[in-house]
Amino acid sequence: MNLKKILGTPREYGYLLIGNLGFALAFDLFLAGNELSSGGFSGLGLVVNHFMPFFSVGAIVFFVSVPIFIWSFFVEGIRYTLSALVSTAALSIMIDVLDFLPTLTDNRLLAAICGGALFGFSSYVMIRGRISGSGTDLLARLLVTRFRRMSLGSFLLICDAVIVLFSVLAFGDIETGIYSGFAIAVSAFILDELVRGLNRAFMFQIITSVEPKELAKVIDDELGRGSTLVPSYGMYRGDRNNILIVVVDKHQIYEMKDIIKKVDPKAFAIMISVSEIIGEGFEGVDVTEPMREKEN
Repeated sequence: MNLKKILGTPREYGYLLIGNLGFALAFDLFLAGNELSSGGFSGLGLVVNHFMPFFSVGAIVFFVSVPIFIWSFFVEGIRYTLSALVSTAALSIMIDVLDFLPTLTDNRLLAAICGGALFGFSSYVMIRGRISGSGTDLLARLLVTRFRRMSLGSFLLICDAVIVLFSVLAFGDIETGIYSGFAIAVSAFILDELVRGLNRAFMFQIITSVEPKELAKVIDDELGRGSTLVPSYGMYRGDRNNILIVVVDKHQIYEMKDIIKKVDPKAFAIMISVSEIIGEGFEGVDVTEPMREKEN
């Protein structure tokens, strides 16, 4: 058994620490002081702590996560589950250790926006590092491997909404529930946009009259991007042309335009924004595939 493969790499644990630090800061700086449920098991811990203050929020987060760890072991495997255990322990400790930090704003709307955005960003950091989050992040990650038609952000929204409902019933404050729900919606929106958006690319469809190999070679030499040749037939004039399909990242758009103008000034080019590219030369994040399958 490869112990390093099970335990993970220092890079992965770096993502783990940064992500959980973000969760803890969002909780302590914006949400807890305004009695806003962050959703997640930290939000559930806040509710339980209100009635049983002798249990810290961090301790509650860890213990209610145990059943999710067991499910994760069977779905994701030992490596992912181990990172879930470490992640939950880190979050529990950070929430309690950073409890001394002041609440940065008494404006509940601003707190919901900032706290929710920081939660969403932290969730993305965990996904980007291919490691487990804790609480409802892990639960949503497990659910999306089974029900792939729904997005990760949608599952987070559902799980966290249930916890917000508990907080409303516990505190008897509808306004708190509304602000908490808004924070969770912001978190889900930020997460989905980051998962889809940071790998955004642009596809060029270039109808060229010059030798397509010449244009393809310049694109490959200057941008390092491959191309696909598709023979075409112009319905208006009846001309036979060639279409080169090339995908570039957002930093290469203007270079691509310059190459087209230089090699074939008469080319007809269409640029299409695509939300995500998965394949050689582009790194995608597939949250619907269990980590056990990826490792195998």
